[in-house]
Order: sequence, then C-alpha cells, then structure tokens
Amino acid sequence: KLSTTKAAKATRVVTKASMYYGADRPKWLGPFSDKAVPSYLKGEYPGDYGWDSAGLSADPETFARYRSSEVFHSRWAMLGALGCVLPETLDSTKHVPWFKAGALIFDEGGLDYLGN
Repeated sequence: KLSTTKAAKATRVVTKASMYYGADRPKWLGPFSDKAVPSYLKGEYPGDYGWDSAGLSADPETFARYRSSEVFHSRWAMLGALGCVLPETLDSTKHVPWFKAGALIFDEGGLDYLGN
C-alpha cells in the first residue's frame, strides 16, 4: 500500500513504499525497543532504526545540517574510491597500485602520471 505523509515544518512529501519506513519499521532492539525510541525519530529518513543515544537528531535544523554534511562527505569518499581504482586500470599510469603511488615520487623520474 502506498501512502504519503507530510513532515512537520517541511515541504517535503515522504512516500511510504517500504517496510523500512514509518512506525512499524525494524528497530535497533527489535521487539524490546518500543519504549526506547525517542519521540523525534519517526522513521522518515533512511537508516532510522530508532537509536540516537547522543541526541544528534533532536533538533531538526542541526539534523538537516548533519544530513547534508554526510551527503557532501560521502560524495568525496566515492571520488576517493575512484581515485584508488582508476590508476590501477589505466595503461598511462603503468597500473600502479594506489598504496604504492606515494612511494614512486622517490624513484628516478618521480611520478609520471599521464606524461606530465
């Protein structure tokens, strides 16, 4: 069953089409977490299993800032993973493994990526 709910103080519409969202979602203590889930965790966001021991998502503005910061840093992490794999696959970099690339600066010619 597909239903839509509106989050408080937000213009975003949340669509519930998965068992991982809403009040009946799986929680961190399973059947023992009914009274342990904070009231501000309603199952609107991915990864909300009802556990926030430090109270990091209690303030909606702070939570929005943390969420956007996490997305920003995860994009940099994906680019970093690409930076580890790509030099090993290119012929122009002589298939140098990422963990040995820093040591090549001490070789006779230094680092010679892409002919530079």
